[in-house]
Amino acid sequence: MKFHLVLTTIIILALCSCRPNEVEEPVQTHDFRFNETIEVDGITRQYHILHPEDSAGKQLVILLHGHSGSHDQILGFGAGTSVQSYWLGHAEEHDFILVVPNGELGIEGTRGWNDCRTDASTNPTTNDVSFISNLIDEIQLNYGHDPDRVYVAGISNGGSMGFRLTQEIPEKIAAYASMVSTIPVNSQCPESTEAIPVLYMNGTMDPITPYDGGQISGNRGLVQSTDETIDYWIERNQTETNPTIKVFPDLDQTDNSTVEKLTYDNGVNNSQVILYKIIGGGHTEPSRLTSYSELYLNIVGEQNKDIEMVEEVWEFFQDKTK
Repeated sequence: MKFHLVLTTIIILALCSCRPNEVEEPVQTHDFRFNETIEVDGITRQYHILHPEDSAGKQLVILLHGHSGSHDQILGFGAGTSVQSYWLGHAEEHDFILVVPNGELGIEGTRGWNDCRTDASTNPTTNDVSFISNLIDEIQLNYGHDPDRVYVAGISNGGSMGFRLTQEIPEKIAAYASMVSTIPVNSQCPESTEAIPVLYMNGTMDPITPYDGGQISGNRGLVQSTDETIDYWIERNQTETNPTIKVFPDLDQTDNSTVEKLTYDNGVNNSQVILYKIIGGGHTEPSRLTSYSELYLNIVGEQNKDIEMVEEVWEFFQDKTK
């Protein structure tokens, strides 16, 4: 990715003894700012931002990490790998703003989001809707993104937080994508009726957030099934009820999984509901480029390697507008 190439070049230049005019540095079109802060309800909240030099009128993608993750972890900074780190290169390639907020600590000392679940006691109690809403306003003030093209992508607890944003600040969200999460059974969210294009990407053999609904592992709340979640959005967006189905080629037959894409079109304001059904997949994002360790997969289940999650989500986002 261009972002990593730039960092590598900077490090090499710092360590070598050559004169600057002897090395042709690549042109950096995006600026990465670590640990920017914003005050919300008396709490200093952090976020990373990668933005074009000229951010006026550009799309904004907000990336939400999962429970026990962080804004560093989801971008692959530190131990382990992350499929989501591909967003960095994608932001540079497609010239949009990427913002990665950091969740707060819950009672277990792990970071997460105060999503809609009333029966997930380990979630933090912070007002995360206010945080994200104020953050969108702050970025608009400082960088001038297109307010009609703000997209939210979240994984697991971050996906649940994204659902809460579609309920409480739907006027600010042009489209929403959720990986390995479904709608909670016991919800504190108010009900919105505003149509929002949505994408879900769930594994049928997810051992943490069960595809068919039920208790999230670790007693972190009850969730509806993926089918019930899709039905909710079909009714809310008033889409067609018969989907167009695409079956992806089984490019890697060692991953014990395949992918079907179900698209429900022609909703209110041309909204869609899309489900990527990862048949045999676990609690993880599909990727052809990044493979998780066997130790990790023993916990979360199979990782599909037939599609690239970031590419699919960005294809969904890029033409959506309020």
